Amino acid sequence: MGHVETTEADDAPDVTGGRSLISGGAVLAVAMLGANGGNYLLNLLLGRWLTPAEFADANLMVTLMLLVTAVAAPLQLVAARYVGMHEASGSPAQGAAVVAWLYRRAAVAGLVMAAIIALPAPLWSTLFRTEDPWPFVLLAAGMPAYLTQSVRRGTLQGHLRFGRLAASFIAEMLARLGVAAGLVAAGFGVTGATAGLSASFVVTWIVVRFLQPLESADRLEPDAVRDLRRFVAPTAVFLVGQILINNGDVLIVKAAFPRDAAGVYSAVALMGRAVFFLSWSAVATLFPAVARREATGSNTDELLVGGLAVVGVACGGMVAASALFGNLFFRSILGPEYEAAASMLVSYATATSLFAVANLVVTHQLSLGRTIQSRLLVIGAVGQTVLVVLARSSLPAVVNVQVLAMTALAAVVLGSVLLETRMTSATR
Repeated sequence: MGHVETTEADDAPDVTGGRSLISGGAVLAVAMLGANGGNYLLNLLLGRWLTPAEFADANLMVTLMLLVTAVAAPLQLVAARYVGMHEASGSPAQGAAVVAWLYRRAAVAGLVMAAIIALPAPLWSTLFRTEDPWPFVLLAAGMPAYLTQSVRRGTLQGHLRFGRLAASFIAEMLARLGVAAGLVAAGFGVTGATAGLSASFVVTWIVVRFLQPLESADRLEPDAVRDLRRFVAPTAVFLVGQILINNGDVLIVKAAFPRDAAGVYSAVALMGRAVFFLSWSAVATLFPAVARREATGSNTDELLVGGLAVVGVACGGMVAASALFGNLFFRSILGPEYEAAASMLVSYATATSLFAVANLVVTHQLSLGRTIQSRLLVIGAVGQTVLVVLARSSLPAVVNVQVLAMTALAAVVLGSVLLETRMTSATR
């Protein structure tokens, strides 16, 4: 890789100014709303054009993609943290070395993940009761691009170049919507929808390659690698727990319930998870900003309070919208086959809101290098999974136990932070 001269982007706000950080986060939030709006439009089209059984198969591909973020998201968050820290401390070359180290491993992980998904495709098709194994192969084809682009996105995030990061999400949505909708309309069904998913990964890889060229960098020193790995481990643990909470219920329902019932539940999960993804822009803004402030010895509590306020407003609005318009949405837009989903939407959105709050707090602590809350989140993920398995007698029971699990998780995470703060204050 040749050396690339880089300059600070116009859309990279100064973290010492709260107003600049808020404006950068607002740009990202608007882009995320647009990107998620396009993704949900695609899902609405799929809900109308496909049968509930086919829709469940298409949603399974999306869920599997989200599971792969157990690998992609740590790469992005680690890149964001170390780029932000090294830039704030005046050693950007070290941040470039970290990015190069992560990028090489992302490429290898992408190939391994592709093999894991594609080679046993007939087995996955049998396990999850899908009509055709080929969508698994198509999804696997996009994995190398998906994982490597996450490192470049993390670099943009660490530099606080939220405008460029936002552009990458819009490009991903437009590619996915255009390719998938076109192929499904042409009669390619679930296979066409999955092809659109993989095509969007490739398009995003091309876009972020242009937006964030990688600099040539020296190899990391052994001490730096050890420090990096010490942070990667708890970050990966946290994100495995996050992904299990967000997607484990869909996989369990897909394997345990008839295909039509799984399709109805997929519609509930699709709308309910909008609450979590709506709050993601606050997390994306908070993580590198906290790491930068911590590197300069500044207090980060106000960032956490501001993030919680944003998430609280967003989640409260989504729960209220679910209560007021959920029945109309499922009956009028998706069709009468999904009407049974309306009665579960408010509870599902409430559970997701509680998780969004806990997730933001865990992210704040992790960006400071504190890992206790990450472990608590994984324990909560395991607890929710066990409860869902035990409650699989009916779809409403599956939703209700998630409200219980996420209430407990939010309370424990917030309580642990308050206790940790008091203990720290007492020792000063």
